[in-house]
Amino acid sequence: MERATRADVARAAGVAPSTVSLVLNGRGRDVKIAPATIERVQQAARTLNYIPNAAARSLRRGKSHLIALLMAELPDDPFVPVVHTVLTTAMIDIQQRGYLLLPLFQSGDGASDAEVIRGVLGDTQLAGIIRETTSAEAFTSRLLANLGIPVVAMSMIEANPTGSESSLIRIDEGAGVQQVLSDCALIDPSTGMGTGRAVFLAGPNTNHARQHPIAHAFGTNFTLYSLPDWEASTAYQASVRLLTEDPSISLIALADDSQAPGVFQAADDLGLSIPADLSILGFGNQDHRNAEAMGLTTVDWPLKEMTEAAVASIINVIEGRSPADNIHPRALTVTEETTPASSQPIPVATIPTHPVWRTSVARRA
Repeated sequence: MERATRADVARAAGVAPSTVSLVLNGRGRDVKIAPATIERVQQAARTLNYIPNAAARSLRRGKSHLIALLMAELPDDPFVPVVHTVLTTAMIDIQQRGYLLLPLFQSGDGASDAEVIRGVLGDTQLAGIIRETTSAEAFTSRLLANLGIPVVAMSMIEANPTGSESSLIRIDEGAGVQQVLSDCALIDPSTGMGTGRAVFLAGPNTNHARQHPIAHAFGTNFTLYSLPDWEASTAYQASVRLLTEDPSISLIALADDSQAPGVFQAADDLGLSIPADLSILGFGNQDHRNAEAMGLTTVDWPLKEMTEAAVASIINVIEGRSPADNIHPRALTVTEETTPASSQPIPVATIPTHPVWRTSVARRA
């Protein structure tokens, strides 16, 4: 079946094609078109299932309502909490504000991947781009700098602006971790130093900063172990080995809550009581049900708030407002930072993390 055209709607309603455009663009009452005529045009459009050509309309108006979300590589399971939270939040928030979302995933610096993204961004009329920079590829920065489109960067970790973005939304990973340590029985309140030894189990990526407060508190008694994946089974094997070799370990902190079941199982198999013998601190709080079942004390990762702030910021830029204008009600700090690439100060909004206390970390009475 051929797609209905504006001329088809005009014939069905008995009006000129220009009248159809005015009515369906919401300007019928402004130009004094009779209510009965407006209703007749709208009914004809519904009957014919007429959908205006978005590209043509954008060209006429000189304005697009399409916002691209450029993220890192899509994992094997696209429903992992991190990806699911960012995608669904962006999709819903952008649509509620009258725009549409175009998700794009960059899988590497390879020529084929670069060409695909370059082709989509170059051939699609976009109003703006939200760029997730946590695992950014170099070619993307060069490409976006040449497009002349507003770009808002958002980082799930602590990051600095590059100079190519209109604003940066970032997360202060260490804030929530520091709050846990401030109330942790393993930390001497008079010196701020930890007792025993602390281990941080990182995943494949070690560009985060959530381990820094722990490293500072435990000093030479802190060790970071980088694991090849985020699997609980891998964390289990590492924990059994580490706890067997060094019984003085008093805290195992995790880069992600997904590792927690393995550490809990390792402690149980070794006959260790949590938190009397071993404290376990997670990070993320994305899977509330499992964390609650384990009693995992963790740090809330405000990915939803980060995404909402990035959506608000890019729409502010598109619509001619300040990038930092009322971008999110949750407590955050907004600063202006300059970079070697830009002498213009860039608004940077920093969203703090917060502790979620359960029972797996020894807490001061």
